[in-house]
Amino acid sequence: MAEYDPLADLYNLEYGHEYDVPFWISLAEREAGPVVEWGAGTGRISVPLARRGSRVTAVELSEKMLERGRKKNESVEWVRGDMCETRLDRIFGFGVCAFNSFLCLLDLEDALDFLKNARDHLAPGGLLGIEVSVFSPEELADPSGVANLRHDFVRPLDDGGALDRFSATRYDPATQIMDMRLFYELYDASGEMKSRRAHDLRIRLTGRDELELMLRATGFVVESVYGGFDGEPFTPESDHLIVLARNPVSD
Repeated sequence: MAEYDPLADLYNLEYGHEYDVPFWISLAEREAGPVVEWGAGTGRISVPLARRGSRVTAVELSEKMLERGRKKNESVEWVRGDMCETRLDRIFGFGVCAFNSFLCLLDLEDALDFLKNARDHLAPGGLLGIEVSVFSPEELADPSGVANLRHDFVRPLDDGGALDRFSATRYDPATQIMDMRLFYELYDASGEMKSRRAHDLRIRLTGRDELELMLRATGFVVESVYGGFDGEPFTPESDHLIVLARNPVSD
């Protein structure tokens, strides 16, 4: 799985958006029982769920991410562990694996192990939600192996500064592996650069057919597929793939 400790101090600056949070809150309020988030990061989703009254367990491999999450909300149960094999002492009504955490599983064996583990932790009738990004052809690296260099974003910061990110990616369609080198530049309010760093990241892309097949192979029943957080249908133009799958009451 990907190593996120070096990015923990930038995570909340980089991913401060909340456009997806109401979607997960509505599902948590609809489903009965406690909630588990797999690959929770610093709790960008877990913390709002807990604040709305859900009993939440957040599983995350990066200790530095967990440290930042604990500072946000102590009512969340923060658990350090690999989501493919971590065993918890309770059963949940709703599981979440959002914002590309699933893409950090770099081979089919890990992906299937996670889905089996997630199902083992769901009550009969419990729901699992998985969300991953859909990359356009322009975002994928040239098949020749030449890196695709792009400017990703500039994030304004509360102190008047900014976080600027570039990335260089190489994609291997044979393995579905994308290797990314992320370049970060942090600026203060005067526009002076305070720091610069680079971080290597590897993810494995997946599509609708493969994800649905893996869910069915591990005993889930696919309930809904969306292309966005307003419940819009999934199409080739969608930026997101959201799949909701249920642990059947009986096999």
